[in-house]
Amino acid sequence: MDSGLISASGIEMRFGGESAGQPVLDNLDITISAGSFVTLLGPSGCGKSTLLKILGGLLDPTSGEVAIGGRPPAAAVKERQIGLVPQRPALLPWKTALQNASMLHHIAGGGGKKADSTEAASHALELVGLTEAGDKLPHQLSGGMAQRVSIARALAMDPAILLMDEPFGALDAITRDEMNEKLAEIWAATGKTIIFVTHSIGEAIFLSDTVHVMGRDPGRIIETLDIELERPRTRDVFGDPTFTAYSGRLRDLLEPKAMV
Repeated sequence: MDSGLISASGIEMRFGGESAGQPVLDNLDITISAGSFVTLLGPSGCGKSTLLKILGGLLDPTSGEVAIGGRPPAAAVKERQIGLVPQRPALLPWKTALQNASMLHHIAGGGGKKADSTEAASHALELVGLTEAGDKLPHQLSGGMAQRVSIARALAMDPAILLMDEPFGALDAITRDEMNEKLAEIWAATGKTIIFVTHSIGEAIFLSDTVHVMGRDPGRIIETLDIELERPRTRDVFGDPTFTAYSGRLRDLLEPKAMV
């Protein structure tokens, strides 16, 4: 079975144990096809990031089952099939872009051949369009470039699954649009399974095959919307009537009255 296929059933998450108060996530089921681009969209506090980590095997739920490629999540984590791109790049300021991009690969390899990690990082930087910036330090990079290094750091591990937790939330609108187009290109080129967390309706529609809309108190999926827009997509799609219809539907779902 493909290592990018994810299935979860009966997921409940209570921080502090089963006897704790209101669950963060409650009785949640979800299946994510291998190679798909799936977005978790919802308001703050609905458990998007928690669900992201549970689906990627990085966090154990209080109850429920998760399988990655038909196996326990721990197997995928052990085999380094999960890559994480956090909200902030978190680059080491004294290391170049290439060194930052190679760091996880080198550590995961037990400090093995540095040349192998450098080669993997160089390929990843090429994928994100930063080949010429490999020798630059973080303070010499724009916000968008720094986040691309963060993506390259995850891609250098060649994971089957890429978890992305609001990676473009801190960027300005123009840079964010550019990063969305670049990410769509990377996804098409690599065939990774991507699970993406965002608050942005437009971003969710532009990038996704499927959008799972989450409500809160407790966190749960209130509707799943398949995005049937042709690929590759450019920013011109924002003017497409179908895009507008999807946007309207998602706005309705995210109204506070729909969250309860």
